[in-house]
Amino acid sequence: MTAEPLTTYNGRTVVIMPTAPSFKSVEFTLTPIVGTFASVFTGQEQSYDWNAAYAEASLDLPPLTQPQAAQWLAFIVACKGPLNVFQLPPLLAALVPAGVAPGGYWSLKNPSNKWSITPLPLYGMHFEIREAL
Repeated sequence: MTAEPLTTYNGRTVVIMPTAPSFKSVEFTLTPIVGTFASVFTGQEQSYDWNAAYAEASLDLPPLTQPQAAQWLAFIVACKGPLNVFQLPPLLAALVPAGVAPGGYWSLKNPSNKWSITPLPLYGMHFEIREAL
């Protein structure tokens, strides 16, 4: 008997990300959660390291045909901005450094996302994601 895939993660609906075509570029960012405070009297700084971080990524797809673009747009709409979560395709997930996004789930970073139409019939798409905490 096979296990059913998760339909929720931490109470958030899991959306399935298309796997094709593969991304033309991916840029990861790791943001440590660190705060600093500077005294208004002495200028001395004190730092607070919370020993935590979160990951973000910027994703670019290659030019898409109309059917491919429709599939990716349906995915973006289903994400409802940062409300729902998804997992990266296995080949891309394997490139995420160990210890980054340990849950393996991501969400769109912004509540609104843009896509461009570069001379028809090809569509360009770029979006940003954030580790689902």
